[in-house]
Amino acid sequence: MTVYVGFDLETTGISSFRDVPVSYGFVEHVRSANEIETRREDGYVNPGTAIPAGASAIHGITDAMVKDAPVLEDAVETITQRLTSIWSSGGVIVGMNVSYDLTMVDSLCQRLAVATLEERGTVGPVFDILILDRHFDKWRKGARKLTDLCVHYGVTLAGAHSAVADAEASLSVLEAMQLQYPAIGEIPVSAINDTSRAWYQVWLASFSTYLEKKGEGPINIGRYEWPIHQDR
Repeated sequence: MTVYVGFDLETTGISSFRDVPVSYGFVEHVRSANEIETRREDGYVNPGTAIPAGASAIHGITDAMVKDAPVLEDAVETITQRLTSIWSSGGVIVGMNVSYDLTMVDSLCQRLAVATLEERGTVGPVFDILILDRHFDKWRKGARKLTDLCVHYGVTLAGAHSAVADAEASLSVLEAMQLQYPAIGEIPVSAINDTSRAWYQVWLASFSTYLEKKGEGPINIGRYEWPIHQDR
């Protein structure tokens, strides 16, 4: 049976290439005959720099809360090892716009001069609920933030902008989507990334065209790489 693990980071800002995490969360739903056990793994990260007030206002994490947490280098190693362990055992990473989180992890490996995700082994399957939602319900109007998807798919989001809560919500949304769209379950695990990448790139090209028609510049070509973007 394929194992799906929700993953999320809370960070110092919105750039995958310049900002850093201040917390992380992994969540797995383990099903037995009579119940579902939720396994959570999370922690704070000392980013080695002051957390901007704007970021703290969103996720509620302050400098005082992370001052005794593992330093950035140690936390990145913990996160990276967990990701590669999930993939090496045949599991699937699940998240909301999760390329942002994976790109930050990979970028930090490069900045810290340690082995990247690809250098540690094949980057395994990734289900991004935002990509799935855009593909299977393309014409639905309205916002598509995690809170919106939770409402739409009937998922309770307790503690929005907590890494572990967001990771669990993403996992629960995927489970609801699998019931609503059985075709998701028909995608072979080995084809998840190629399929998702193709859907994502179609959407991104359309969005880039929309921006250009508004007089803005096109999307950076490095954004077309998925699930790990390139800074180019």
